[in-house]
Amino acid sequence: MIMWQALFVVYCLFTTSIHGLFQDFNPFANKNISLKFPSLNRWEKNVMATGQQTIINSDSIYEWTPILSNITAGKKDSFVFTIDAEASGYGFAPTYEVLMFISGNICQMPMNRSDVDLTIYYSFNETVLENPNIGQSAVFQDGYIQALAISPVQSSSSNATSTYSNLYVVAELVNSTTEQPLSSSDASENWEYRLSISENDLVFQWDVRPWVEVLDTDMNSALLSTGNVTADAKVYHNYSIYDPSLYDLYVYSYEDSVQLNQNYNLSLCAVKNGPYLVSSQNTSNATVTSNSTNPLERTDLAIQKKITEYGGSVTEMFYVTGLNASTTYVAYLTKKISNGDGLSSVGGILFSHVYFTTRSTDACSLIFGLDFCSDVAYSVPTSSFSVGNKTLMAQTYDHIAEALYANFSKALQLISCDADKDARYSPVMTCDDCAEAYRDWVCAVSIPRCSTTSSQYYIHRDKSHNRNDYLNKFIKPLDDYYEILPCIDMCYTLVRNCPSDFQFSCPNDLTTEDLLYQSYNFYMDTDYSTCNYIGNSSLMVIHPLADT
Repeated sequence: MIMWQALFVVYCLFTTSIHGLFQDFNPFANKNISLKFPSLNRWEKNVMATGQQTIINSDSIYEWTPILSNITAGKKDSFVFTIDAEASGYGFAPTYEVLMFISGNICQMPMNRSDVDLTIYYSFNETVLENPNIGQSAVFQDGYIQALAISPVQSSSSNATSTYSNLYVVAELVNSTTEQPLSSSDASENWEYRLSISENDLVFQWDVRPWVEVLDTDMNSALLSTGNVTADAKVYHNYSIYDPSLYDLYVYSYEDSVQLNQNYNLSLCAVKNGPYLVSSQNTSNATVTSNSTNPLERTDLAIQKKITEYGGSVTEMFYVTGLNASTTYVAYLTKKISNGDGLSSVGGILFSHVYFTTRSTDACSLIFGLDFCSDVAYSVPTSSFSVGNKTLMAQTYDHIAEALYANFSKALQLISCDADKDARYSPVMTCDDCAEAYRDWVCAVSIPRCSTTSSQYYIHRDKSHNRNDYLNKFIKPLDDYYEILPCIDMCYTLVRNCPSDFQFSCPNDLTTEDLLYQSYNFYMDTDYSTCNYIGNSSLMVIHPLADT
């Protein structure tokens, strides 16, 4: 085996962040499998999702087409996968081995059955169908299974063929202690699962990362953002195309997520077909376009999503509306995967879940999508002039910041920005860098980030005594609030990027400590935001708590 193939096998066996593809289906007429989907503790959504390719009553598993099956104690499901050496690895042949990626999810199972395992046995020997113990085995854990079967390849001058023609697979419920099959006397309890075999990738996958961040919440909505999705784009000569359908978000109540996490923590099938409250997959008009109604005006239970530039990278944002106040929710992010012909409607990646809690009062309102301060995506003090109208509120804040920026913009025009490099104020920075740094700074100081939670890092603001008079006059906050101060890093960036002609300077904790902590704060390694940052987050310095 050549080196790159050996490394590929090791990667497939041991990686914790997996990428793959899939499609759905259901086994075997002669097994008397019931296709009724029982109601198990509210987990009663039909797992045969609209638009998914599903094969019913078959004893064969096909490439990119998962089996969907119900199994009970004393029952044994058997499947056959036909090996095609020429189809392996998307045509990167010839190879010395054919890799068959086995993956699957438990969609539904009885509660409190930690004494039972759903086990998969697989072998190239057909006798495994009668005696499963002769094959290799893998057990579903946290609702997920993955395994790798390897068949050597026999090569000739004309073609390459697999040493074996078929892979045989058996699924059976066993006692987790004795590893013996359960008797049919326990057949009243039903387990529902999906199983896939592919010569190209894992169809069902999970990723230990959350890959979605809660930007902020208010009393009835939340804003979440994925990580940088630049790598997911289709790149052309001078532009990139992003597919907003690539990621989806599912929001659960905290109570239902507890059951989900106990039994199906790694199961994409369980998340997509469980009792979620709302998902971007099922929300009408979920994708926000330039012709869409402003998303801030939506109040029903829904998730809207949009590809946007935020924090120096391209991300997909999810705006969740219609939530209850003072309530904790759990969000699960999923990602579609490609089977070589485009995005697959089945299978995919499940990321680790995240929690978020809505606020108890309407003192703060969540806004985003501003024209001038485009990186503002957080809760602000609710304006008493526009209660219930977030669009107008966002525009008011945006106009205040833009007006404050106008005088600086005129002053910047006096700087020799277009001079030769040796005549400019900096060989590294440009006037565009300065303008961007000042815009981010003025947006942060004129649009305060609002919280209803007390913290040693926040400043309590009386509704009539705000950071500046513009807020007192044009916003007139509805109630008292806590301000999350701007990060001092934004001031540092402003001083570094702009000409010395402006004589910008920042307070420090040695000579102007009071001024520093009344105006800014440091970004610290905590579970919540200790300061508010706008702009390229890669420039931000994380300060350990011991330094404060």
